Amino acid sequence: MTTYSNEAVLEALRRAQYRQVPWARRPGVFQYLRALGLMDTVRQRTVAPAPGFHAPVDIAVLTERGKAEFARLEHDERLLTWTAQRMNDYVLGAAEAQSAATAEVRS
Repeated sequence: MTTYSNEAVLEALRRAQYRQVPWARRPGVFQYLRALGLMDTVRQRTVAPAPGFHAPVDIAVLTERGKAEFARLEHDERLLTWTAQRMNDYVLGAAEAQSAATAEVRS
């Protein structure tokens, strides 16, 4: 499995939080975040000025866990230690990892 840096994960979460990113044009990190349960897709109808059929588009959105992780990483970005942390491999927060493991055991 490909690993991503803290900085790459934060930027991907930021893009999904503040922009409408079509799932078909997603960066590779989006699939990684979806597998972690931080991101999902929502079907959005397209509104176009021209008549005719316009296929709906799947848009990347953050889950509640994704929003919490975005807030945590955004907070870390403001710390003096971010310079050293940003290039480290991303690891889901300890509390998040434990709840994800518990959910997997239940499945």
